[in-house]
Amino acid sequence: MAFRYFYGKEADQYSFIRIPKLLLTGKDFSSLSIMAKMLYGLLLDRMGMASKNKWLDRENRVYVIYPIAEIQQDMCISRKKAMEILSELEEKGLVEKQIRGSGLPNLLYIKQFTAA
Repeated sequence: MAFRYFYGKEADQYSFIRIPKLLLTGKDFSSLSIMAKMLYGLLLDRMGMASKNKWLDRENRVYVIYPIAEIQQDMCISRKKAMEILSELEEKGLVEKQIRGSGLPNLLYIKQFTAA
């Protein structure tokens, strides 16, 4: 398949997922899989939506709603893999999950790893 070049302002046409450089280069995070680092970037992207929607708990902490099914779809992975990489972030302390039950998606608190 032959792809075409970017011309002029076309280079600005895509939205991007930001992954903090320290997450990629820091020794503390070297054991994290690339998939977990990508998911963290997607979760940070969701923080913008959470802020706009005022998804705050009683302690004024921002949370994200990102159901496993959406993670699967966004990352083109199986349910099992989505749960594994989310667990990887939880084990590292980068994400805290609050289970709501009753078929509701869990609340995810994304941690600021540079403020530890």
